[in-house]
Amino acid sequence: MDSGARIINNSWGIGITEKFDQGGRDPAYPHFTVADAQAQFDQIKAILGTKPGGAYQGAIDAARSGIVTIFAAGNDYNLNNPDAIAGLAYFVPDIAPNWLTVASVMKDPASANSIPYTISTFSSRCGYTASFCVSAPGSRIYSSVIEGTSPETLTTDYANYSGTSMAAPHVAGSVAVLMERFPYMTGEQIATVLKTTAVDMGDPGIDALYGWGMIDLSKAIHGPGMFYTAEDIPEAFRVPDPDGVAYGSSQFVANIPGIGEEVEAGTNLARTCNDIQCALDLWSNDISGHGGLTKQGAGALWLTGNSTYTGPTLVNDGLLVVNGSVTSDVTVQQQGVLAGNGTIGSLTAARGGTVAPGNSIGTLNVNGDVTFQPGSRYAVEVSPDGRSDVINATGAIAVNGGEVAVTLENSSNLLSQSEVRSLLGQQYNILSATGGVTGQFDSVAPDYLFLGTSLGYAAGQVTLDVARNDTSFASIADTANGRAIANALETLGAGNPVYESLLATGSVAQARQAFRQLGGQIHADIASAQINDSRYLRDTLNERLRQAEGLSSVSPVAADDGGAWAKLLGAWDHASGDENATGYQASTYGVLLGLDSAYADDWRMGVATGYTRTSLDGGYGANADSDNYHLAVYGGKQLGELALRAGAGYTWHRFDTSRSVSYGTQSDRTEAKYNARTEQFFAEAGYQLAAGMVSVEPFANVSYVNFENNRIREQGGATALRGDKQHTDATFSTLGLRSGLEWDATAETTVALRGEVGWQHQYGSLDRGTGLKFQGSSTPFVTNSVSASRDGTVLKANAEVALNRNAHLSLGYSGLISENYQDNSVNAGFSWDF
Repeated sequence: MDSGARIINNSWGIGITEKFDQGGRDPAYPHFTVADAQAQFDQIKAILGTKPGGAYQGAIDAARSGIVTIFAAGNDYNLNNPDAIAGLAYFVPDIAPNWLTVASVMKDPASANSIPYTISTFSSRCGYTASFCVSAPGSRIYSSVIEGTSPETLTTDYANYSGTSMAAPHVAGSVAVLMERFPYMTGEQIATVLKTTAVDMGDPGIDALYGWGMIDLSKAIHGPGMFYTAEDIPEAFRVPDPDGVAYGSSQFVANIPGIGEEVEAGTNLARTCNDIQCALDLWSNDISGHGGLTKQGAGALWLTGNSTYTGPTLVNDGLLVVNGSVTSDVTVQQQGVLAGNGTIGSLTAARGGTVAPGNSIGTLNVNGDVTFQPGSRYAVEVSPDGRSDVINATGAIAVNGGEVAVTLENSSNLLSQSEVRSLLGQQYNILSATGGVTGQFDSVAPDYLFLGTSLGYAAGQVTLDVARNDTSFASIADTANGRAIANALETLGAGNPVYESLLATGSVAQARQAFRQLGGQIHADIASAQINDSRYLRDTLNERLRQAEGLSSVSPVAADDGGAWAKLLGAWDHASGDENATGYQASTYGVLLGLDSAYADDWRMGVATGYTRTSLDGGYGANADSDNYHLAVYGGKQLGELALRAGAGYTWHRFDTSRSVSYGTQSDRTEAKYNARTEQFFAEAGYQLAAGMVSVEPFANVSYVNFENNRIREQGGATALRGDKQHTDATFSTLGLRSGLEWDATAETTVALRGEVGWQHQYGSLDRGTGLKFQGSSTPFVTNSVSASRDGTVLKANAEVALNRNAHLSLGYSGLISENYQDNSVNAGFSWDF
């Protein structure tokens, strides 16, 4: 025991006691009874724990420690029962699982047994030890012979010997082979395998002559032949067992380690399992009995026989593959996995348990009911050709929760998005029950953002569909723009590359990014920018009229004078993104030119033209350029201190837009060239108050702007957009105050500083949107730029120098500050009065 032995062979006995021994002629022969053996044991029991009883106590201790303890039945010439030492386990029931008594058999060509062997003439029969007794060859066994009393006189030879002491080593050797074959089994289990795979000899089943029968190592290496309990032992041979320990547990525990776990733990052969050879086992025997099977350990066990054992099958850990048949009721739980193409009794998938039919894709048949409990898992493999795992039940299937996890054939990972897309439209039958299906699973995976798997429930089956899920594009969008775009995308339908690319998005953030890139906000941005920038033209015309009136000039134009002017303009606009639209930045550069003249009754009329260029950078790689050609008329009338001013302008735009679209699997770049125009009208009234060098003018201004674009036709890939002719208008009013200070710098040069502050208010809708459609779609959507601000502050500053009566130079700043927009511009002007 201290050396770590797992097998002890014993070929000694106490023989017939003096009570029966009468010169070799035993009057009880061959009727040595159990009572006689009991009498022997009573004598043994009296000396257990003492020095004279050390051998007996040692045998008991060895068996209790898990060592397979083997005893020869004895050579008492066909005695009905072995002596008490060979049958010690009968009287000490707790050691019976690790105890083997061995009778001897000899070749007999005339035997009616399935193999030509019969009981040896010298061998004691198994008798009362039959439930833990096996038979093995013991006649004329070629064995080594060692003789001598010292190393000097030691001789070795070989000879034929007979006796149960020749049979017992056959059993010991077989046990050793089985321990090598099944390193995860206990000694008790090894003994069970050897007993339950023995060749039945004599009367059917366990009998008094041969016990379990003659050992058959060629069968034993293929696993147990029976999971037995006391019910499987004939009553005549049952060990008196008030505590129920003689036949061990009713569950045969197959504790197969996984790779990286310890094999033969607790023995001197303990080692780490490093490959599949020790982490997988296959039992091919047909297994019977009243006992059951418990699968433990992270390793795998395959059953290929047609087994009829009636105890429960519990899969608690690792993998159990049933490729044969098992009439047992199977419960998979904790961390266990049940697989295979075989047939089982009823099936219960409890919390933590996984059912995975097939060895790849396959069918698991259940001769009974199937129950999925909360926390269970049904792992289903599918194939593009329409095949899938399925469970067929002859009874009813009750689904009380659990999860269905879907993988591609021969994959351990859930279907990827690309795999789901490749399987779109497929339907698989995964559960079928003659007795009907009730209840539903809690979930099915995978379920990606817009794609996934779903389950259908009918009276007798459950189907798995790979399809678009119930999540709409619009439900993911977080802005009004996004929802409008998403609804339009929804109508594109399967097969459209843009629609398909949306299905492939892997996250909410990616989908929202896609909506922003696909919406074409750049078209609304450039339109909005032109409406905002229209003020530069009307401000310039208004300023020229005030200059001619003397309200903005150190040297007013005479009533009958004409004049020409030019202004260089540079402006920078910034639109802050809001809860709906992405912000943008724009810059405008150009020149405006004008010519005006005085007319009767204090009227002044003029015309202006000019060219500006706007460059706009939107979000997500979108930009636009606009060439702007301006034409305007303006006029004013002076009524004492009251001045009336008005004008109208027309701007023709040539837009050049481009967008980059890049998200998920979609990559595209689109461009468009189209025309647009802006019409505007303004009117203003101001009242001049002057006192010496200082002048003040309160004023009120109203303006109307109408923007209209021609058809939009983007060129590029599948994300290209189109839009019809449409317009956006805006009405503004401004109330403010202008002030000025001027002085003569020299006799001919006058300098003036001007300032203006005002409150601008916009009427009507603040939306700045453009209607668009996707290629191939008849469903329009409106994408909005940053909303216009309802109110804003106008700030202006100007410095002017009159070089003489005719020539004027000016430098100015103009700004409009509002909630969503910050527009700033600088200008430099020159005018010549004639």
